[in-house]
Amino acid sequence: MYKPVYIFIGLRYLWNSRLTSFKKIITFLSIIGISIGVASIIITLALFNGFQNEFKKNILSFIPHIIITNRDYCINEKKFPKNILKSKNIQKISSFISSKVFIQNKENITIGEIISFKEKNYNVFKDYNVLNNLHMFKSNENNIIIGKKLAEKLNININDIIKLIVFPSNKKHFLKNLLNNQTFKVTNIFYTKNEIDNYQILMHSKVALNFLNYHQNYITGWRIWLKNPFSFDINTMQINKNNLLFLDWKLKHNELFRAFNTEKYIILFFLISILLVVGINVVITLTVSIVEKQNIIAILKTQGLSSKKIMLIFITLGASTAIVGNLFGMLISFVLIFQKNILNSLIHSVFNNTDIQINIFPFQIFLVNITFILISVLSTLYPAWNITKLTPSKILSNE
Repeated sequence: MYKPVYIFIGLRYLWNSRLTSFKKIITFLSIIGISIGVASIIITLALFNGFQNEFKKNILSFIPHIIITNRDYCINEKKFPKNILKSKNIQKISSFISSKVFIQNKENITIGEIISFKEKNYNVFKDYNVLNNLHMFKSNENNIIIGKKLAEKLNININDIIKLIVFPSNKKHFLKNLLNNQTFKVTNIFYTKNEIDNYQILMHSKVALNFLNYHQNYITGWRIWLKNPFSFDINTMQINKNNLLFLDWKLKHNELFRAFNTEKYIILFFLISILLVVGINVVITLTVSIVEKQNIIAILKTQGLSSKKIMLIFITLGASTAIVGNLFGMLISFVLIFQKNILNSLIHSVFNNTDIQINIFPFQIFLVNITFILISVLSTLYPAWNITKLTPSKILSNE
């Protein structure tokens, strides 16, 4: 006989040619249950990773994750808090000048927001697809680039002239700001499929400084993008604030962040539910197997097999069932993920016109497999321990 004996017996209980049709169906259903659970979780995680990546790419890449300024929204550029650079989560930093303005042409008037740029921070605007145009900007020319939705709202095109009027910061300076207006030429229109298309105006920093009457070397503040904008807390960053304001994107775009978190918690609940179902599935399957094999357990005990090894037989049975189920589950999920047409058709049958993005991380797949195997093994412990408490005479007397 093969050794160790408990592994040999456990694998024989999983599958052999002499199993009855009923036992084969029970084993098959148990494996299928685990396979569906594993496939569901892997596909769900891949979809969530894709959604998170698209969220970062299409939304968070255009809005700063942290804005540093002061209460007046006007600060000397030399007062930059350099200790923030110690954080390993920093991806890029850009100084900026910004202000709300009225935008007027012959037909319409609306509100927009100026965002300045310098030669050294062109990379901040690479996703705007206007880098070539930015290089052509001169600091002594009133040229601007505006968002597509804003252009449509005002019914303007490239090379059109519009008037910008500085938005009054308070009632006291209302008339003064109304007099502060200039005409600008629209040299390009950007399209990002983001909300900034509705209001943002790109302007050279020197032009913005003169237009908004800022003193030399003064700016609105600094815009900071993080490598991981989801898992950071502004309070944990070691920053000497010195009367500075640190504005977090989670507060400024609270609805976006809450919607993202809600989706994350729903997925977590879904994953826990699947794990519970799989655990119950293993317990029921193993309990049926143990009840059916009570006589054999009694005989093994009389032959001198210890309670520990009898438990290990059923732990082997549960673990081998989980491993086979995991392998089939991974196979199913990979087929659906890499054959996107199948997954697309399944999703489009429920949600119309939904573009799906999928990202797979090997570590997550490994974690899912280990979790399912552990759940399956833990689910075997109580039924196996419960049967080993009975003596052979007690087991046989129940027959």
